[in-house]
Amino acid sequence: MATPPYKPIACSVYDILEASSVKKETVRLMLDVDGESVQRDVRVLDLFSKNKIEFMKAVDVHTKKEMLLPLDSIQSILPSKTIQA
Repeated sequence: MATPPYKPIACSVYDILEASSVKKETVRLMLDVDGESVQRDVRVLDLFSKNKIEFMKAVDVHTKKEMLLPLDSIQSILPSKTIQA
């Protein structure tokens, strides 16, 4: 099965990710992982582009596990100030 082509994300979403990275704040992401919606609270470590695909290196704040995600896997995002503990 072929991988669908990368779809760039909205600049507003990128801006939230970039700001949270600089401020070292947590964001809550709803991700598409192998066709399933998965929620993760992450701290963004790095944003970069490789072969015309944008990626995010992040750490899950609960499991402390690092992950590398293409940005088009993000379905929705909540900045840290809107996350309820």
